[in-house]
Amino acid sequence: MIKRLIQNTIISTVAFGIAALLGLIVIPVIIRTWGVTEFGLIVLARLLLPTGMMGLLDLGLSEVTTQVVARAREHRNWNLAGRQLSFLTVLSILLALVLSTAIWLAAPYLTIIMRVDADHAEKFTEILHYTAIGNLILIPALVWEGVIKGFERYNLLRFSELSSTVTYVVLTIWASKASASFDIVAYIYLATTVMRALMILAAAITALAGKIRLSAWTEEIQRELLHRCWLFAQGKLIGGIALPIQPFVVGLLFGPKGVGVYDALVRLSRVSKVVVGLLTSALLPVASRLEERGSSTVFQRLGEFGLIMLPMFTVPPLVAAAVLSPNIMQVWIGPQLTPYAFWMGLSFIVPICAQYLAFGNVIFLTRTEIQARLNKLMVCQLLVWAIVAYPTLGLFGERALILGQVIGNVVVLPWQIVAMSRALELDQYRVLRALGAQVLLLLCCGLLLSIFADYIQLDSVVRLALIIGAFSFMSWLVQYFFVLERRHRTIFLEVGRSLGWASKAMG
Repeated sequence: MIKRLIQNTIISTVAFGIAALLGLIVIPVIIRTWGVTEFGLIVLARLLLPTGMMGLLDLGLSEVTTQVVARAREHRNWNLAGRQLSFLTVLSILLALVLSTAIWLAAPYLTIIMRVDADHAEKFTEILHYTAIGNLILIPALVWEGVIKGFERYNLLRFSELSSTVTYVVLTIWASKASASFDIVAYIYLATTVMRALMILAAAITALAGKIRLSAWTEEIQRELLHRCWLFAQGKLIGGIALPIQPFVVGLLFGPKGVGVYDALVRLSRVSKVVVGLLTSALLPVASRLEERGSSTVFQRLGEFGLIMLPMFTVPPLVAAAVLSPNIMQVWIGPQLTPYAFWMGLSFIVPICAQYLAFGNVIFLTRTEIQARLNKLMVCQLLVWAIVAYPTLGLFGERALILGQVIGNVVVLPWQIVAMSRALELDQYRVLRALGAQVLLLLCCGLLLSIFADYIQLDSVVRLALIIGAFSFMSWLVQYFFVLERRHRTIFLEVGRSLGWASKAMG
């Protein structure tokens, strides 16, 4: 099971990493061809898809379906799974009808409240109408995606993501060279997203063939699944206010141009959070099966690994990117947004904090009482965000939302770590000591990198990659000897053996 987890993690990270890189490449193409305002309009249209702000209202359909299929694989009760999938399918269709109708009817009003100017209003309204139609497929596709995740067929999932992204990037570059209207980019994105959903549907039907027969569900099944969906909805709504909903708020306050600036500043840190988050993307079905077996010792080891050792690997590149943000902004987008590079660097604190919670947030989806406790801490995080952001809007504009989010994450993080370590029954003193030493070392290394960066010219992607790679390697080396205990170091041998197996399996 753990070997399969490592294999799926490698597949997810490599495939989605390539897709994310392609997505970053196309952003400066859009801004240079059509402008920051048009880029903001494209971003606003995407918010109303399940991959954007609408994801806050998806009831966790993908995650709940993943748990259903993973548990069915463990206890072989495919009849129960068929009844559960029937309910989730009907629920997804009803949700799609409600949300699509709401978007269609609200499109003209959204155009007004988003301060879309008269030259773009008609095209933007039309984009929202097509977005509403697309959601009729994309929302039920969340269930299909959950089926694939439950069977741990991440190769199919990532292939669909990569192929749709490549198609989107190629067609967007073509539209740029053809001097097409900006709305063509929005339609290209919507079409390729629907293409991905249909590919996932075909894979889900193949995976379920001969195993599950959809049948009527019972009231008990409905009650249990609605409870799980409600907990997921709580977490998504709370977390979404700090991420997907912020561009919408920026649009309300500052219009499409503000959205364009905001998205450009946080896009790289947000993508890095998603890419690094792929290290836990294959974890949910494994955690569900461990919970079904009652394997508490393995569950605890998995949680400790994620709490201490995952940040050891993932945080150093993020720290380096934050320090070198002015250089990255200059190379990536150009001088147009370089004056705001400090805010891009500040935004990297959000994915840095997320690394310490990534494993726990996934594995505790299988324990509703812990999930509810973590949701309450996220509410506290949002309160801090609002307290900081609201009074600073006049001073910093759209960047005040970045400031509030950063401070909210930093203030609440220690309580979240304590809650997770307590739930895992770990020695909290040893955990906090290890993490404290890790943070101190990274701060010192980051300060040295900042000083060193003033004496070298970082004007290309290759040079930036080399410096970030060197910084990360040195940080890993220092942490290996000064942060990890001997029992942690023995895990490297086990992981190395599993990676060797995974490489053979992939080859």
